[in-house]
Amino acid sequence: MAYYGNNYSQKLTQKENSYLEDALQMENLALTKYNVYADQCQDSELKGLLFSISKNKRQHADRLKQLIGQSGSSSTQQFQ
Repeated sequence: MAYYGNNYSQKLTQKENSYLEDALQMENLALTKYNVYADQCQDSELKGLLFSISKNKRQHADRLKQLIGQSGSSSTQQFQ
């Protein structure tokens, strides 16, 4: 797969797509955990940090979904 800016010159291979789907599952799990930890946290500074990390994980998961969607995979629906 060749990458030029935001454009990919080829579709993802099955192995690359599988890797992205696994990464998406891990991001979603981490996102859920950070939200739970933040909700349980008493320290406002730490709570803010955990929510900030959660937001970053959401952005990363959204980008992974976008890449998987561009590859033409239909299995991303399980992550929405």
